[in-house]
Amino acid sequence: MNKEVAAPRGFAQHWAPWHPGMIAAVVLSLLLLAVTYLVWQGVERARDERRLQAFALSVDRVVSNLSDRIAAYEMVLRGVKGYYEGSDSIDQQEFQAYVEALHLPQTRPGLQGVALLSRVAESTGARTGQALITHIAPQTPENQQELGQDAMLQPARREALLRARDSGTLALSGPLGSREGNAGSSLVMYLPLYARHAAVDTLAQRRQNIAGWVAAPFRMDDVIQGLARELDSDLALAIHDGPSVAGGVLVFASRTDYAPHAVNGGLEAVRSYDVGGRRWTLVLYPLPSFEQRFEGSTHHLVALLGAAFSLLAGWFVGQQVNARQRAMALAREMTRELRRTRDELEATLNAVPDLLFEVDAQGGIHHYRSARADLIGTRAQALVGRTLGDVLPPAAAAECMAALDEAAEYGYSEGRQYSLDIGGSQHWFELSVACKQGGAPQTGAGPGQRHFIALSRDVTRRHEAEAAMYRLAYFDALTGLPNRRLLLQRLQDALVTAQQQGGMGALFYIDLDNFKEINDARGHGVGDGLLVQVAARLQDAAGPQETVARLGSDEFVMLVPRLGDGPSVAREQACRRAQQLRECLDAPYDLGGVHYGSTGSIGVTLFPKNGEAVEDLLREADTAMFCAKDRGRNQVCFFEQDMHAAAQERLALLQDLKSAVDNDALLTYAQPQVDAAGQLIGAELLLRWPHPQRGFVPPAQFIPVAEQAGLIVRMGARVIQQACATLAELHQQGRALSISVNVSPRQFRQADFVEQVRAALHSTGAPAALLTLEVTESLLVENWQDTARRMHELVALGVRFSIDDFGTGYSSLAYLKRLPLYELKIDRSFVQDAPSDANDAAIVQAILSVARHLRLRVVAEGVETRQQADFLIAHHCHGLQGYLFGLPQPLRDWLAGLKG
Repeated sequence: MNKEVAAPRGFAQHWAPWHPGMIAAVVLSLLLLAVTYLVWQGVERARDERRLQAFALSVDRVVSNLSDRIAAYEMVLRGVKGYYEGSDSIDQQEFQAYVEALHLPQTRPGLQGVALLSRVAESTGARTGQALITHIAPQTPENQQELGQDAMLQPARREALLRARDSGTLALSGPLGSREGNAGSSLVMYLPLYARHAAVDTLAQRRQNIAGWVAAPFRMDDVIQGLARELDSDLALAIHDGPSVAGGVLVFASRTDYAPHAVNGGLEAVRSYDVGGRRWTLVLYPLPSFEQRFEGSTHHLVALLGAAFSLLAGWFVGQQVNARQRAMALAREMTRELRRTRDELEATLNAVPDLLFEVDAQGGIHHYRSARADLIGTRAQALVGRTLGDVLPPAAAAECMAALDEAAEYGYSEGRQYSLDIGGSQHWFELSVACKQGGAPQTGAGPGQRHFIALSRDVTRRHEAEAAMYRLAYFDALTGLPNRRLLLQRLQDALVTAQQQGGMGALFYIDLDNFKEINDARGHGVGDGLLVQVAARLQDAAGPQETVARLGSDEFVMLVPRLGDGPSVAREQACRRAQQLRECLDAPYDLGGVHYGSTGSIGVTLFPKNGEAVEDLLREADTAMFCAKDRGRNQVCFFEQDMHAAAQERLALLQDLKSAVDNDALLTYAQPQVDAAGQLIGAELLLRWPHPQRGFVPPAQFIPVAEQAGLIVRMGARVIQQACATLAELHQQGRALSISVNVSPRQFRQADFVEQVRAALHSTGAPAALLTLEVTESLLVENWQDTARRMHELVALGVRFSIDDFGTGYSSLAYLKRLPLYELKIDRSFVQDAPSDANDAAIVQAILSVARHLRLRVVAEGVETRQQADFLIAHHCHGLQGYLFGLPQPLRDWLAGLKG
C-alpha cells in the first residue's frame, strides 16, 4: 500500500552519490555548528556570570559600607556614653568641645549631631516620664531648636527610647514624620544611660535606674550621599523599614520612579539588615548604565558567522580540498573570542580593591590578584609558589593560618585581623576565608587537597577610628591625660595589688588655686594653655608606673601605686612627693609671652585601708584637698578620719540650709544704731537661723557655707527686698531712719545685682538715700574697675555704701579716695579693748581721723560698755551699735516697738 514519492530529478542527481567526501562535509558541518553553539553558549554564560558577579560584588559593597557607617555612628554614641559615665557633670561648653573634637562632618557624614537626653519623672507618676534634650552639638540652628524638647512626645522617638531603656542596648527609631516615598526621612539612634553603680540586670531595674539617653539623629539621604564615592553609581538603592518590602515603610530611594513591585524584571537583590532592634529591607537593582557594561553583539555576530561558516565549510569540503584551512581559520577566530572573554573576567577580578588569594591548607599561594598593588609591596608573580610564612611577618602569618584552620573546620572564617608595616606606616587587614568548592583540579595538588579563597580587606581607617574612640572614652581631650574612668580602673588594680602583695600607695588630689580668676580674666584659651602646662609638669614628676589623670576643670589626680612597706615610711615618702608637686606647680607659666603664677592645693590619702573601695579613696583625697584650701591654699593636707566626720557635718548643714532657704525659714533681725546723743538713727538687718534640732545656728557657722554653696545670693536678695519694704513702711510713718544691709562679694558680682536693687527700690517705693549697703574690703581689691563701675551705678540711684569691718582687711587710702563711699564701720575687735588697750585706742583714733579728713561718716560696732561709748563719742564717732544700745531682735518686733 506504500507509495514512493519521486524526488525532483536535479535533487536526486546532485545528492545521489553519497560518497565519503559528502559524508565528511555533513559531519564537519554538524561538528562545527556544535562547536559554534557551545562557544556562543559559553560566551553567553561567561557574560551572565560576569554580570551577576559584578552585581553581587557591588551589592555586598553597598551593604558592607552602609553597615560600617551605621556601626561608626554607634561607636560615636558609645564614646559619648563613656564620656558621660566618666564625668561627674557635663556643661554645654564641655560637651560642645568634646563633639567638635570628633569632626563629625568630615569623619561621620550624614550625622546631624549628638545629644544628651535627661529622663525627668512626671509628677503624675507616669512610668515613662519625659526625655528632655539638655545637651546637643554641633550648635547648628536646627539642633538648637531641639534643646529643651521632650522626645517622648513623638511616637517614633518614644518607642525607640523605651526600647533602649528596657533592652539596655542600641535602639533605632522609625522614620520621624515622614511619608511613604519621602527620600529624606530622618531617624534617631539611642543608647540608654543608667544611674552610676545601679543594677541593670532585670527589666524592672533598667526601668527604675534609667537616667537618660545619648542620641544621634541622621537623615538617610545624607548618609547615602556621604557614601557616594564608595558605592556603585550604576545601582539603584531603596531602603524599607520593616522585615519585607510589602509591609515596610520606605525611608530612602535613590530614584524617584522607584516602584517596589516593578523594579527590574529579573536582576534584583533584597537584603535584610538588622540595626538598633529594627530590620531594614534593602532593595538593589541595576540601572541601564550597569547593563550597558555587559552589552555587546559581537559574540552573537560571531556565532551567526560561525554557523554560516560551518555550513559553507561543509559545502566547500565537498567542492574543494582546502576546506580544512578554512575550518582552522574559523577555530582561530573562536579562540580569540574565548581569550577576550577570559581577559574581561580577569579585568573584573582585578578591579576588586581587596587582596584576593587562592591558597592551600599549608599556606601555599597558588594565585593572587588585587587592584591595590601598593598594599603588597611586590609583584604578584613573585608570590605564587611561596607560602604565607615566606611573605608575611610571623604574627600575621600565624593569624592567616589560624583563619585557614577555622575555614577547614567550619567551611569559612571571618573577622580575624593582622597588621603589616607598609611604606613606614602600619596597615590593618581583615580576613574572610572560604573553602573553594568545585573547579578544575589544581596543578601539583595531591588527591583530596583542599584550596581556599582568602579575601583580605584594608580596614586601617576603621581600626584608627576605633582607636580614636578608645582615646575619647578613656583620655582627656585637652591634656591627653587619663580621665576619671581610666583612673578608677588603674586605682582598682593598684588597690588589689597592694592588698595582695603588701606595701602602701598614695593618691594625690590636686586642685589649682584661683584658676577661675585666670580663666575669667584672660579667657578660656589662656586657661586651657595653663591646664596643658600643668599636665605636662605633673607627668614629668610622675614615675613610669604612676598615673596622672585629669578629673575636671582644674582638678588633677596622681596615683602612686607603691611608696613603702609601712604607714610611717609611706607617709614620709608621700610628704616628700607632695612637696615636689608643690614646687613644680609654683614655677611661673609662660602663656603667649606673658608669665602667670598659679599654685595648687593638694590632698593626700594612703591605701590600702580597712575595706575601702576606690570611690572611698577618691573621696578621701578630695576631702583632704578641700581642707588644704580651707587652710589658706597652696597647702598639703593628709586625710584623717575626723575630716570625714567634719565633711559629713558640713554636708548635713548645707542640706538643712538649702531647705531653710527654700522654705523661707531664715529670720530677719534688726540691731539699732544710735548717734552720740543716744537717739535712734537706723538699724542693721541681720539673718538668724532657728534650726529645729540645732537651735539658733551662729551666723559665723552658716554664712560661710552659704557663700561656698552660692545660697548667699538668694539670701542676700531677700534681705535687700525686706530692707526696701522696711524703709517704705518707715517713710509712710514719717521716720527718716537708715537701714544697713550686708552684701557678700559673690552677691555683689552677680550680673543683675544693680537691676535687683533698682527693682526692689521701685517695687516698694523706698527712699534710696536711706539704704546703706555694707561691703568688705576684700571686694575692693578684686577686679577694681568692675567694682567701681557698679558702685557708681548704685550711688546714682541714691544708695549709700559702707565699708564693714574696716581695718581688718586690705586697708588702702587709694580706694577710700576713688570710690563713692559714705561710711566706715569700725570692727568690734578694735572697740572691745578700747580705751584700755593703747594700741586699739590708737587704731580707733586713726580711723576716726582719716574718716574726718575724707568727710566719711563712722559707725562703731560691738559697743557693749559705757566706757567704750564715752571714748568713741569723745573722739567724734557719728554712730554707735552694740549690746549697750540694744540686742538684735526680730524685724517685726523692732518695727512694732517704734510704733509703741
